[in-house]
Amino acid sequence: MVELKRMTAIKTNVASITSGRFIKGDGLTSSFVITRLGQKISRVRMLVSVIDKFVSNDRTYANVTLDDGTGTIRAKAFQTISLLENLEIGDRIEIIGRLRSYADEIYIVPEIIQKIESNEFLKLRELELKKQELELKRKYKIISELQKKVSDLDELKRFAKRKYKIRSEDVEGILLSIEVFSEHAIEEEIKNKKEEVIKLIEKLDTGNGCEYSLLMKESGLKEDLLERIVNELLSEGVCFEPRPGIIKLL
Repeated sequence: MVELKRMTAIKTNVASITSGRFIKGDGLTSSFVITRLGQKISRVRMLVSVIDKFVSNDRTYANVTLDDGTGTIRAKAFQTISLLENLEIGDRIEIIGRLRSYADEIYIVPEIIQKIESNEFLKLRELELKKQELELKRKYKIISELQKKVSDLDELKRFAKRKYKIRSEDVEGILLSIEVFSEHAIEEEIKNKKEEVIKLIEKLDTGNGCEYSLLMKESGLKEDLLERIVNELLSEGVCFEPRPGIIKLL
C-alpha cells in the first residue's frame, strides 16, 4: 500500500491561490494548485478575515468567505462543520487546510482554525509573504531564462542547484507553471477569437463553403491557433467539412 506524504501547509495569500490553476492528483499524488510563480501548494496557511458565513438548516454543510486584502476565497465543511460554525463575520483567523476545486472554484477544506487578535502577528506575516514573493520572483526569472538555454531537464536542475541554490522541486514547479499558464493564454485566445472566425467563415462562404487557405489568409491568425479554433468548431458541431480543405457552417 502506498502511503501519501502529508504536504506542508504553505504560508500564502488568497490571490496566489485564486489566480493559480488546480491540478488534480491521480491517487498516488496529491492534488495541488500551481501558482503563477511556480509554487505547488496542496495545503495552505493563511491569515484572513471572515466576511460572510452560511450554515445549512440541517447543519451538514457550512461555508465562510475569507478576505485578506488580495482577494476572497471560500472555506467549506461537510458533515463536521464545527470549525466554521463557530466563526463570526469580522473574525480574523489563521486557517490551515487542504485545497480542493469544484466547478472551477478553488476552495479550502479547513483542518485548523485559530482566531488572531495581535496586529503584530499580522504585520509579521505580511513581511514574511513579501520576502517570500521576492525570492519566488528571483527563482522564476532565473529558471525561465535558463530554460531558453538548457534543453535537458536534468542538466537544468543540476546547474540551477549548483550555481543558484535552487532545489529540483522548485525548478519542476516553475517549469510546470510556465507550461500551464502558456496553455491557459492560448485557451483564452481561442475563446476570444472563436466568434470572429465563425463570422469570417460566414462572410467568405460563397455558397459551397469557405476555403481553409483563404480563411487563414483573411484571419491573420497563426496557423496552429486557427487550426485549434477550427477543430473545436468541428467537434462542437458549429461547422463541418463538405470536402477536404473546405469549411462550412451548419
